[in-house]
Formats: sequence, structure tokens, C-alpha cells
Amino acid sequence: MDYAVTAELAPPAEVVELDPLQQEGVAAVLDRHLAMVEGVSGPEESDIDVLDYRITVHQTGVSVLLALDAPSLQAAEEGAASVLDELISETELLLGWSVASSAVRITEDEFNERLAAADEVDTDEALQAAIEEALETSEEPAMDAEHWKRRLTELTPRLGAFSAEAFGVEGERAALAAGALVHAVRVVTDEVFYDELALAVNNATVADAAGLLVLEELPPCYDHRYDAFFARSFVLASAAVAVRLTEAPWTPPRSVAEALALRLVINEARVVLEAAELMSWDDSEPVFEAFATAAFAGARYDELYEIDVPLAADAEPEVVEQAAKVEAELHDRGLAFDQWFLPRDGGPYHPYLDSP
Repeated sequence: MDYAVTAELAPPAEVVELDPLQQEGVAAVLDRHLAMVEGVSGPEESDIDVLDYRITVHQTGVSVLLALDAPSLQAAEEGAASVLDELISETELLLGWSVASSAVRITEDEFNERLAAADEVDTDEALQAAIEEALETSEEPAMDAEHWKRRLTELTPRLGAFSAEAFGVEGERAALAAGALVHAVRVVTDEVFYDELALAVNNATVADAAGLLVLEELPPCYDHRYDAFFARSFVLASAAVAVRLTEAPWTPPRSVAEALALRLVINEARVVLEAAELMSWDDSEPVFEAFATAAFAGARYDELYEIDVPLAADAEPEVVEQAAKVEAELHDRGLAFDQWFLPRDGGPYHPYLDSP
């Protein structure tokens, strides 16, 4: 049975916070060594296969998501801890690091069972709740409003592409909005990684799946096109936007995918501020509307969310003609799905974004 196990790695006791260079370094070391791990022996000489992994580095440590084929939940948790303990002990560069926790978050069977029952009443809500509960980890400690205020304010200088004027407000409100955007980049990136793993393991698209974290927030007319390959491509587009947010001068989104990624980051920033009780949803609307005006430079593509026809190859006969007409109109405007990753300025783009 397949399990997704999240393990938390803690740095040496004398390390209070990882700086950006240390974060990049530990991520590279873990990636290089985990790529060579195929499996480990579990309880009673059972075999545990490592199917895939994801690494997320934050200021206080590392979260490692391991996809394992194991005979039981306990074996999966012990196997994940064993893999990481052995890796740490054999890697001189990780001297002093330790496995702080290792716990199963969701299994493939659980995902498939709930997916199969998706036509039942309230199943989507139940699955969403289960996924959210499963993904709760110690990497994001509970903090009150003052702690969040301090944390987001510390992140404010990282938004190097914009000054406070971009938010239409001054002082603390602008600083919190800027810090929330930087924080949101990490949240959205983690969520896309999780969605990619769920789609890859189940060979599914967003149209088939339930309980995903962020990809289902993209225009629903193309839900059937959002698969694991798309998720990986979308990570690259969102990463490009994230980097440009940190440096001046600002370069607006160069493609549809980049614009949609920025939209997700803005939405998440508003969610963070509301959840931390630092700015209500209504209060944040004009703040981020002002930012959107400056950031998108007219390329927002909100009209994609207004399309109520599924643009699928196997569309119902009665909507095929209408879907074809909508698709043709989108293509003429550079908004068709096959054009999402093409830069509007005709410039270069990542080779991975070419169709496989």
C-alpha cells in the first residue's frame, strides 16, 4: 500500500534560524542523497520502496514528504524515519541534524476510496477536511496575532519589487500586506507540490480528483488539463514570479500561467492576514486591488474564470460547438490552454515547459 509520510528534520541545536544560503544548501544535499535511495528494510524484514519525495525548507528546519510503498502504516512511518536517520548519519554535511517527527498524512487507498465516493452527498467537503487534517504538521507553529505581525513584518523587505505605495496604504498595513505576499509564496508552492504528488500517484487530473489544495482554484473550464505534468510546469511559472517579486524593477507576468500564479499568491496573502486576525477579508480587498493594478499591468485574465463551458475534448455533444467557438476566441487572444506558458513578449522560457 502507498503512504505519504511527512517527516520534520531539525537542525543542530545551536542553529536558531537557517539563513537563505543554508536553506539552499540543505535542500541540495538532501535532494542529491534522496535521489539515490530506492528502498529500506522495514519491520520483520519487510521491504519498503521509496516512490517519490518532496523537500520543503523553512527557517527552522526541513519538511520531507516521502511517498512509500509499505506493508503497514507503522512500517511506513518507521521506514521514513530509518531512511532519513541513515542519510543524516552518513552525510558529513548534515552533522547535528535529527528527525524530529515522522507521521503518515494520507494513503493512496484513502484518496481512492474517497474519490470513488465523490458522487455522494458532502463527500467533497469530507475529503477536503480529511486532507487538511492530514497535512497539519509542526512546521507552521501556532502563533497569535502579535507573533504573526512580527513574522510578516520581518518578511516585508523581501518584497523588493514594490514599495508601500503599491498597496495604496502606508505604515503597518502596507508592511503586513508585503510580508503576507512573501509568506504566501511558500504556502502556494508547498500546496502545488502536494497536488502534483496526489495527481501523479493517482494518474488523475483536477477534474477527476477531490480534496486538492490549490490547483482547483485555477479556471475550472480547463480542469481536465491540470495533471501532474501541468503541476510541475506551473511550479516553474510560479517560481519565476516569486523571484521577480524580490527584485527591482518589477517585471509583470510574462505569460498566462505566471499571471494565474500571482493571482493565487495574492489570494493566499489575504487568507493569511484574515486567519491571523491582522486584516479582515473586506479590509484587504482595496489594499490588494491596488497592488494587483500595479503588479499585473493589465494582464489579469480574470475572464477565464467566467467561462462556464468545459473545454474538454470529450465534451457533451450539445456543448461541443459552443466549446469550439470559445476555444477559438481564446486562442485568438492568446488565452487558450496551449498558450498559457508562452511568454507574451515572445522571449525565452524554460525548456521543461515544452510539451512532453
